[in-house]
Amino acid sequence: MLLFEAQTRNMKLTISLGLLLIASASFGQSLQSTAKTTKKLKPEVKKEWHNLSFKDAKVYGTGTDQVYSEQLAGAKPKKKIVVAVIDSGVDIEHEDLSESIWTNTNEIPNNGKDDDQNGFVDDVHGWNFLVDSNGQNVIYDNMEATRVLRLSKRLKNEQKPYPEWLTEEVLTDAVNIYNESSEEMSGLGQFSLVYNKIDSTAKAATGKEEYTYKDVKNIKDSSEDIKKAKRIFSVFKTLGIEQSDLEEMDSQADKYAAYWLNFDFDPKAGMPQTGSKYGNNHYGGEHAEHGTHVAGIIASTRDNDKGSQGVAYGAAEIMVLRAVPDGDERDLDVANAIRYAADNGANIINMSFGKGISPDKRLVYDALNYAASKNVLIVHAAGNDSEDIDEANNYPNDDGLTLQGQSSFLCIGALSPTKGKKITAAFSNYGTESVDIFAPGEDIYSTLPGNNYGFRSGTSMAAPVACGVAALVWSMNPELTALQLQQLLIKSATDLSDKKVLIPGTKEKVAFKTLCKSGSVINAYSALNMIRTL
Repeated sequence: MLLFEAQTRNMKLTISLGLLLIASASFGQSLQSTAKTTKKLKPEVKKEWHNLSFKDAKVYGTGTDQVYSEQLAGAKPKKKIVVAVIDSGVDIEHEDLSESIWTNTNEIPNNGKDDDQNGFVDDVHGWNFLVDSNGQNVIYDNMEATRVLRLSKRLKNEQKPYPEWLTEEVLTDAVNIYNESSEEMSGLGQFSLVYNKIDSTAKAATGKEEYTYKDVKNIKDSSEDIKKAKRIFSVFKTLGIEQSDLEEMDSQADKYAAYWLNFDFDPKAGMPQTGSKYGNNHYGGEHAEHGTHVAGIIASTRDNDKGSQGVAYGAAEIMVLRAVPDGDERDLDVANAIRYAADNGANIINMSFGKGISPDKRLVYDALNYAASKNVLIVHAAGNDSEDIDEANNYPNDDGLTLQGQSSFLCIGALSPTKGKKITAAFSNYGTESVDIFAPGEDIYSTLPGNNYGFRSGTSMAAPVACGVAALVWSMNPELTALQLQQLLIKSATDLSDKKVLIPGTKEKVAFKTLCKSGSVINAYSALNMIRTL
């Protein structure tokens, strides 16, 4: 499932909001501690904090701006690094991205032929594996737990044997995830009822379709409905929740019921369970917001006085691989996207997605090992559940990889824009063995479809920040192998091993080194300095 911004999906706060809104008029007090308390940054700093240095902004950014102004000073990369973004799609015509999109020069656009004989027709900028049996684009899909339980039920009814991977452990995991998600759906449904009531109350009282918290506060009415609306909206404001977040949470219950947990919804029914000869060259579309934001973090234009500033603009080209629906990605699609990237010149693969069950994980592991054998660096987001993924399952991971595969794999946790104990984003997963390094991931400004821009949060954002740093360093030092680059990024990172920080999602303080393998945060400036001394 796409690792969306922390406030709107797979977060304990989302589950509890609806229940608590109904349960208690004093719940605002009980949730005060979960409000955003990171320092307020100046607008020009907030949009750029992930590119800034600690010296410039007192936040643990990457120092990328300092790289461009001091270390590179107009120097051109020795090699363009191709970064494959396996995601929901990318708006390749975006004003801030169009010149950074990878082009397959061996393919003649739109002639209906496989000019380069790679098995994909008109794959000029990548490929889309999200299609149904009729070749139509897939937007929504189930959670993996839903697919596992549906298959189990069907095979049981038909008295057919289970496949080897469908063990009691997998079934137990599927049941647990499905039940937890059903509880979340129920909580969101209750939240939806409350939100719709206070939303209609606010619209009627203010006379506005688009109102602000201040508008609600200033309503001159002492009725119980208005008092309740004011009390609830004040809590939302305290929690840092915007109206767009409320609308997104309101839509979650519908998606759970219609798509994610719906046994009768199977958009890829009838599709082959093996092979890669399916899909089309549709790169963007309805569901491309997440992938466009990810791509912009890596490579949006720096010299056009517009929008966002890509970490590796001029150094990176984005190969678009659409394999992640609104729901859980399918292992075959992910494996095929990885192999496409490795076979068609990708140097780095960004994977800002994840799930708790991976039935065909061997397919994905084999594809990752294959990519590593072709000198590809893999960067994966750690996930947004405030969990220790040394204990909790989070796929894809490097558990089933060869030594070379593990050495070409980076799992990224998310930082928030502060220098204090809350530098670990409250939503970020962590793990002494499973997470390699942290990178900026909260309130990251980047591209959105239709020449738009916005802030998003999640390890989904931290992974492309790390990808951008890797591409920038590699473009200036293309003689490095993926293994050497991975080691360099960790060795040159800002060491915060002994810094006392909060365990994400808790009030407990620990040494940062207990939350990730390196005890460090990624640093582009230091990486380029270190390479000069080798």
